[in-house]
Amino acid sequence: MMKRKIQRGVTQVEFIIIATSVLLLLFAILELAAYFYSTQMVNEVTRRAARLATVCHISDRDDIPQLDSLSNLYPSGFDSDNLEIAYLDANGAEVDVSGFLSTPIADNETLQAQFSQVRYVRARAVDYSYRFVVLSTLLDITGNTPSFETILPAESLGILRQISSTGATRTDC
Repeated sequence: MMKRKIQRGVTQVEFIIIATSVLLLLFAILELAAYFYSTQMVNEVTRRAARLATVCHISDRDDIPQLDSLSNLYPSGFDSDNLEIAYLDANGAEVDVSGFLSTPIADNETLQAQFSQVRYVRARAVDYSYRFVVLSTLLDITGNTPSFETILPAESLGILRQISSTGATRTDC
């Protein structure tokens, strides 16, 4: 009779150890799946942002990260500050497009010269780290994501806008 009580206690201890290990393994698998899903979504965000930048006007570059079609894809902890859009010349060097504003300025020749240099558009995810949910509470783990960037050839770039007869400019891309 005494031997059975001892055996039952050992069985309970073994069950607790094994169940804890299995649950930790299960949570680790779920966390890794969420991490890989997030990294894939960051890759998709850079791909879509580059595609939008190739067909939208250069002055819309700061609005692209806030578009609903992109922001709905952002994984946990990712925001518009983590997305960088740049315009590149034929050699891959960045072209200064800071003069392209939603309201055109008087020096249109300079803008045309800069506009004609743009050959590629790059969208890059910067400073994004995935924060694990369960594992971070136990072990304080942060997942470093690889640097994702997408470079596409420039297409229409929204075609340089002209001022209409009313003085308004097009605002759609």
